Amino acid sequence: HRNEVRLIIEDNGKGFINSETDMTTPAFGGLGLLGMRERLALVGGTLEVETSPGNGTALLVRVQV
Repeated sequence: HRNEVRLIIEDNGKGFINSETDMTTPAFGGLGLLGMRERLALVGGTLEVETSPGNGTALLVRVQV
């Protein structure tokens, strides 16, 4: 798009339960997705996560330019 950069990252892994409250728990594995969201917010970007157990994960990053 003219005023937007999009990045899509997908895998066919095992997926996970997508819960905002789980993103900072030790069982979730750290602050990776939360950190990505925070950094994107600094430049006016967003991060969407599409995932479910057994179905892999897709990350959609959008940044206005």
